[in-house]
Amino acid sequence: MSEKTVNHKPRPLMSVSPRLYRYITEELENQYRIHSYDLQLHAIQQEDGIQVLLLFGDNFDHQKKQYFSQEELEDNQALSTFIEEVGEECKKVMIDDYFNRMAP
Repeated sequence: MSEKTVNHKPRPLMSVSPRLYRYITEELENQYRIHSYDLQLHAIQQEDGIQVLLLFGDNFDHQKKQYFSQEELEDNQALSTFIEEVGEECKKVMIDDYFNRMAP
């Protein structure tokens, strides 16, 4: 294939990389108490890495995308930064969604 993208269509991250799925969901749960059912994780497998698409919030209408090269996946520093950014943003959105539902 001449392009860098192997498959243009997002697939569940659990089927693309079960180890990465477990790592992200476990870290979000341990650090932010955000559970796997609060998220939808998808990925696009590329020759030199993975594009991760994380959906969250009411109706999963908020999203965060990040590309990880193979080196970044092995290093964990980029993953830790991504998890921190996603955790804070997701926590804020979930709190806002809760208060919007509870407001009279």
